Amino acid sequence: MGVLDATAAMLVAVAGAVVVLMLLIAGTRAWTVLSRRRDQRARAEVLPVVLAVTDGEDPPMPQGRRLRTMMGQVAASMSHKVRGADREALGAWLREHGFLEEARRGMRSRSAVRRARAVQLYVAAAPGGDPGPVVELLRDPHAGVRATAVQALGHAHAVDALPALLHAVAGRRAGVTMSGAAMAIVHAAPTRADHLDAAWTSTDPRVRRLAVDAAGYLGLADARTRIEEALVDTDPTLRLRAAVALGRIGAPTAVPALSAARSRASLGSVERRAIDAALAQLGATGRSA
Repeated sequence: MGVLDATAAMLVAVAGAVVVLMLLIAGTRAWTVLSRRRDQRARAEVLPVVLAVTDGEDPPMPQGRRLRTMMGQVAASMSHKVRGADREALGAWLREHGFLEEARRGMRSRSAVRRARAVQLYVAAAPGGDPGPVVELLRDPHAGVRATAVQALGHAHAVDALPALLHAVAGRRAGVTMSGAAMAIVHAAPTRADHLDAAWTSTDPRVRRLAVDAAGYLGLADARTRIEEALVDTDPTLRLRAAVALGRIGAPTAVPALSAARSRASLGSVERRAIDAALAQLGATGRSA
């Protein structure tokens, strides 16, 4: 009987623990649903305020911590969707209501989630989209914060931050993904080849590829000489991408360099086909058989 009693007691204890666990799960789900609904209501309440600000109005600040927090989040998400005077008006309104200082404090938070949100808010509120301390967070220990910083720098068109971004993506211990950096560069939209100087001289071939791809995509004509130099690089992938980039830029003056590269490329190789495609884009098909 003693063994049976002990077994029964154990079963009762296990059943009780299961019930408690189920109640905790149900409670957590209920709290999550309620929290999401409150956030949705808050978002619906502050969105008209943000739109009014971008229309040049000066609406009052919504009252309450939840509404203020949501105001910052919505404004940050909207900031890269507006341009010119509308964006300047939004930034000025955020600064007037203390969001810039709030963002600076948030970027020093121990919470990675708060740091990431603060990055977006800072870029939205900073005058002229000044990257400022956002650049420092390219070295943040949390990958999510680094990714947010990269994205924010791109949306802020922070061309001056590109050297730091390119440095962060180089090396074996790179803290920034290549794809994230590529998107940031495209969004930043540099207008001159020297904006990518840190990449042209990099010892990391992946970074040089990034510069070539970006220059070709953005049509940076003054990058032609740099890209032609890549046609003789020891990295075959870089040579291929250089050919593609020259075709996109569309500079006929690149034909001699492409023709020379074609003579070096193996017949039937991917590199040879890329060079042929570039020559065709430049109207030079058949000039170098």
